Parts: sequence; structure tokens; C-alpha cells
Amino acid sequence: MELKRQKTYKGVFDRARQQLIGSAMEEKFFLAGLRHEPRGSGFEVHVPYFDETIKLSIPAFSFSSSRGANVTLVAKIVILHYINTASGIPLSGEKVAYGDIPACMHYDPVFEKRVLRPLINAFGYDKYAFLEAGRDMGAKEEQFGDASLTLFAFPKIPITFIVWEGDGEFPPSAKALFDPSITGYLPLEDIVVISKLAAGRILKTAMKKFSDEV
Repeated sequence: MELKRQKTYKGVFDRARQQLIGSAMEEKFFLAGLRHEPRGSGFEVHVPYFDETIKLSIPAFSFSSSRGANVTLVAKIVILHYINTASGIPLSGEKVAYGDIPACMHYDPVFEKRVLRPLINAFGYDKYAFLEAGRDMGAKEEQFGDASLTLFAFPKIPITFIVWEGDGEFPPSAKALFDPSITGYLPLEDIVVISKLAAGRILKTAMKKFSDEV
């Protein structure tokens, strides 16, 4: 099963790579808000990605993290999809829930299960751990719910997570908000993927902070 999934991801990556090679790449980098420099017959592209920068070398399509972290195949795919989809549409400053994004409403249960439920399980009774993890990632604290923060997955993709703590009367809950322009920067199916990656980074940061303190 895992091998089949890897083959599928490899095919998606190859198609995204070919799409970028066949496009006006410098225009795409500009629309995506990415700094780039010519390197021989290709480019070196600097992709701000959460709290690190990924250096993408083209045409080799090698990826390296400013933090020395492994760049997964899923992350590589989302990076290429972001560049390929980038429309240059400006951020509106508005915030909409996942279910309010056109064509996403029917996938709300999937989004809840994959993205929000892990956050609820981890932070539903500990908003401070949520906020501390966000601060460690350089996220901006917001004023929604009991705790909320905004982090940028890419230069044009802010994601806001909100947590409401549970009490004796109500269970904990969480929500994710996006700028409506996100559909001009990622395919619809990638919105769940980038949100899951964002939530995973918050969880990983909180776990590391907890283990360091023990």
C-alpha cells in the first residue's frame, strides 16, 4: 500500500515538474512572491515555507531546507503546485472557513478528521501549549476564540487556526480560516494537504517543547 502511494506521489511530482518547466517560470516566481536568481541554464528559487526557507534548484529540482530538515515528497509537490497555480491575486484580508470555500463544503468532514481533530485532541484543554507552539514558529497571535494564531505556509497563503477550550458544558472545538484568494494559489485538493502540514508542524513543535521541558 505504501509503495503504491509513493508511486502515485512520484507521478504527481513529475507532472508538476513538467508543468513548471513548460511555463514562463520567472513570471510564475513573481506571481508566487518568490525571490529567484539565474543559475547557469536554470534558477535558484527561495521559497518561504512556514518557519523555514526551501531552496529549489532548477532544472535539477533539488530541494534543501534552511533548517537542514528533510523535505518530504508531499512538501515538494505542494511547493510546485503553489508555484504552478500562483495567479498573483492580492490577499483580501478577509477570513473564510474551509467549508465556505467554493467546492469545499462537501469535504468538511474530511477536513475535520485530518486537520482539526488532531488539534482538538492536543490543545482542546490547553490553549497555552497551542499558543506557545505558535510563537516558537513565528506565528501571529490573533483575537479569535480562546486562542488563535496565523502562520504563513507560503508568502501568499496565510492559515489561521482557532481553538475553543472545552469545559463541563461544551466540548473543545477548532476551526481553520483562509484568505479567499487561496484558490488562486493552490488546487482545491491541496488546501487539505497544506492545512494538515500546518497543523502537524504546530503539534510537532508543541511535542518538542514539552519533551525539552521534561
